Amino acid sequence: MDRDPLSFANQTPAQKFCSHCGQPAENKFCASCGQPLAGPAPAPADASWRQEIKFDRIASVPEVRARIQASSARSSKRMSGEEFLSVAATVMSIPVPLDKLAGLVQPMYARWGVKTGKEQQQAVAIPPGEVIVRVLCSLAERGQELEAVEQGDDACTLVATFPSDIWALAGKLLITVSAANGGSLVTAATKIEGQYFDWGKSRRGLERLFDDVRRAA
Repeated sequence: MDRDPLSFANQTPAQKFCSHCGQPAENKFCASCGQPLAGPAPAPADASWRQEIKFDRIASVPEVRARIQASSARSSKRMSGEEFLSVAATVMSIPVPLDKLAGLVQPMYARWGVKTGKEQQQAVAIPPGEVIVRVLCSLAERGQELEAVEQGDDACTLVATFPSDIWALAGKLLITVSAANGGSLVTAATKIEGQYFDWGKSRRGLERLFDDVRRAA
């Protein structure tokens, strides 16, 4: 079964509204009009969500979920760093499995404070809600799993996996979106612990992300 790219969002309760009178509601019946509640009210049909900064409201829009699912369908599996090391060990006839060794060494180096990463910030003339959706589509298409959402009053931070490849082992990708000057300010950073160099992996990953943000999903 294919994994829902927004399965993390499905774990977060959303505000329910009465589909009859439109008032905020909870439990099984609306306290304002007494009508039974079938569940969260449908997201607005207009494009107001594009100005939103609240993740749960954006993620509840059917158009948004359809776009993310379409991006997820375009994802292709890539060779991870662990898989590459496993193949390398076989080719080089090394008795110690390098993929297992990497799994032991990386946490040890991380405890020693060894890490690498890169940060990039750009202002874009795109509403914050639309930027968040484009980021989610980029993550889905590139196989980067959404792990956490940190919601603020005027900013939203998405925490995703930064999968391993032949250049570097796995890390984290943090993207913060906030409204700014009629558009959005996007700050993205990679964090790879247990490795001194990533041979350009972070730079390339951030460039791809910002390319995806500027290009409609």
